[in-house]
Amino acid sequence: MAHRRIKRTFASARVTLAMIVAMFALTVWVLRDLAVLVGYSILLAYALLPAITAVERIRDPRGRRLPRSVVAAIVMAFVMAVFVSAIVLAIPRLGVELAHLAASTPVVFAKIVSDLRSFGVERQLSPWLDPALASLQDEAPRILQHVGGTVAHGAAGALGQLLSFALLPLLSFYLLAESDAVFVSVMRLAPEEARPEITRLGSAVGRSLQRYVRGQAIVCAVTATAVGAGLAIAQHPAALVLALLAGLAELLPYLGFSVTALAIGIAGWSVSPFEAWFGLAIYVALNWTIGTFIAPRVLGRQLRMHPFVVTVSVLAGAKVLGPGGALLALPVVAGLQAIIGALATVPAEGLDSTASQRVP
Repeated sequence: MAHRRIKRTFASARVTLAMIVAMFALTVWVLRDLAVLVGYSILLAYALLPAITAVERIRDPRGRRLPRSVVAAIVMAFVMAVFVSAIVLAIPRLGVELAHLAASTPVVFAKIVSDLRSFGVERQLSPWLDPALASLQDEAPRILQHVGGTVAHGAAGALGQLLSFALLPLLSFYLLAESDAVFVSVMRLAPEEARPEITRLGSAVGRSLQRYVRGQAIVCAVTATAVGAGLAIAQHPAALVLALLAGLAELLPYLGFSVTALAIGIAGWSVSPFEAWFGLAIYVALNWTIGTFIAPRVLGRQLRMHPFVVTVSVLAGAKVLGPGGALLALPVVAGLQAIIGALATVPAEGLDSTASQRVP
């Protein structure tokens, strides 16, 4: 009799949980911009959690610890100060390099066309190649103008979105300073019979996200440092911009690599074809080394995904939520892996010890 009651409770909790997941997915779809903002705040909170834990261990002369809210405020203020200082120091240099890259784009295009014409003459392909190059050269001003307008429009839209993302530090602060209160408040929205299961699955997702954020931050920092040093030693143009791009590209598997490689090639071609190929060789070699020897060790087994799953996840995230969804795709898949693993490891008979738990 007790066994049947446990099974009924277990089935009811799973059905309720499935309904909650469906409602959550619908809410994310309707409020996509808000979902991306909340997702970023959660990732930032997990990224700062080790610093919060380290500062909490510090005691005053009387042996007392600082309140969690004070610790979160100190860490968040320090991070914001570092971020603002980095922007103030980097913007002039970034502006110079971006201006150089933008100014050299027409020159690079003309040089590519000239090289292709020389190639056609050497290979006796001019009768077929020259008309296509002429047409491309005629359309080049319109294409460049269209690209410039698209970039300017995107920059204006991004500037508008920055106002909403100004709330990101505040949301992360709430998650760090009052995580228990936030969790209790959110759990009160769920049916009582589903709360124990949600609590257990939430703990698994939290551990997975914490490992992902830490590992991904290390991989991005190592990639940016290595690529920046390699390009700077080779005296590649726009080395700082390309190093930052390479670090951020690690958040977007495959797509990020392609964008960074294209940017390195264009910047290098403004000097010479050799510079372009040499810069690409440096980036490919460093990316392969980090991806083969460093990233697997740092990220661990939690994110062991087949490239097909990674690619589809990133494309699906970009399709549903735009660029923000592409960045959040892998954390979401990591969380789903944790949920599936937690569901698979707990049989229905083990619910009797969980069903009695209640969240206030």
